[in-house]
Amino acid sequence: MAVLKLFRRPKKECSKALPVLTEVLDSLSDAVLVFNSQLEISYVNACWKTLTGYHQKEAIETCFSDYIHPEDRHNWVAFTQQVNRERLSQCLWFRLIRKDSEIRWCEIRLQPLHADQPSPLTATLCDITPQVRSDEIRKATHRSLSGLVNRLSGMLYRGRNDTRWTMEYVSEGCLGLTGYSRDQLLNQTQLSIGALIHPNDASRVWETVQRALQQQQSFELYYQLLHADGQYRQVYEKGQGIYSSTGAVLGIEGVILNISPTE
Repeated sequence: MAVLKLFRRPKKECSKALPVLTEVLDSLSDAVLVFNSQLEISYVNACWKTLTGYHQKEAIETCFSDYIHPEDRHNWVAFTQQVNRERLSQCLWFRLIRKDSEIRWCEIRLQPLHADQPSPLTATLCDITPQVRSDEIRKATHRSLSGLVNRLSGMLYRGRNDTRWTMEYVSEGCLGLTGYSRDQLLNQTQLSIGALIHPNDASRVWETVQRALQQQQSFELYYQLLHADGQYRQVYEKGQGIYSSTGAVLGIEGVILNISPTE
């Protein structure tokens, strides 16, 4: 961080620049910290209180690990050892415990103030909780949807818009739906979803999808799909296009469900 270079200036010059430096650091939206050789905090800017709930004066001479979730402290130890060993800027995600006991996900970037000395260390600290929560929600949604589709004898997919319907992703439900594993279906030239569609349905499926893509609309299809056991299954497909920012078709994604009558 360029502003931290002011710390390296002669004391006389620093004393003149200190008020300006403090004002600049306190205006930042990320917390700025300086650690001594024991990884105790020797400086924090104003954002520290916003992020942690602790006043700046409360933080001085406290161990930074005291603010880290117990399950993440071993990562912090290994992280600081790596920084001391390599003398390069490194980044770590961890859980920080606020004064009010709320847990926040944070990203800390740590580096030596002087390249030829292990201490002091300087760091920037930012709150990434919204980003982490969004990722967790997205992953949880994907897991829930995948589980639901698998229970419905169906398959989530993402594929290319070619006549073979080459698959780039299929969920685990592909085995129950087609009798083929994910490895057998992904990016294959010999075996593809297109090759499994009944010949009487293939042209209609292609034309329906292409019309929907041209209008950037979703599509619904009913057709017969050949299972590995040699029998055709009645399936229902709901899908949509994947488009670039300019509207070009990049592929398709959707779900295929087995709707054959059960015996």
